[in-house]
Amino acid sequence: MLLRLAALGAIGYAGYKYLGKNNQRNSDEATGSTSGRQQSQGSEPNLSDPQVALAGGPLSEQARVVESGQSLPS
Repeated sequence: MLLRLAALGAIGYAGYKYLGKNNQRNSDEATGSTSGRQQSQGSEPNLSDPQVALAGGPLSEQARVVESGQSLPS
């Protein structure tokens, strides 16, 4: 039973790696890239903006950061 599970896991992992390589190759051919990794295009985020500097990305306009010990805004 454990041997079958190991064999199925190995087959699944091999299939996962195979599909990953094929998807990367297809992506590179579509974009004309020859490198495996591509740098993201665009400008750097403005980290001085408190909405952007928070982990997890920007908050909505209504969300506020409340530190421990502060009363909740109404």
